[in-house]
Amino acid sequence: MVAAYQGVRMQVREVLFCALIVGVSLTTASAADQLPPGKMQAKVKATCTQCHTVANITKKPRTRAEWSKVLDKMTGYGADVEDKDRAAILDYLTKNFGPGTAASTKSEKSSKSE
Repeated sequence: MVAAYQGVRMQVREVLFCALIVGVSLTTASAADQLPPGKMQAKVKATCTQCHTVANITKKPRTRAEWSKVLDKMTGYGADVEDKDRAAILDYLTKNFGPGTAASTKSEKSSKSE
């Protein structure tokens, strides 16, 4: 009976450990799926995440000119970016994912560790 109790106890520990790992993974994933607040957050998320994860947007800092080229390319592929929203979207992307932002710091750290 003692051996059976220890076996069940070990199974409970394994299940709890797995639950912890899954919980941490989901928390990390949801944090990575967040865009910073801003006027165009919803528009950027709705437009870009139809084909990409948020990580595709946040992983590489770009200048305004580079973001403009990305927008041109993506609208060529069918992304719905209205002309009236273009400047505000570029402002949002450059402010949050341009050189000198937290995104560029993360990118620099990951390229140095590779």
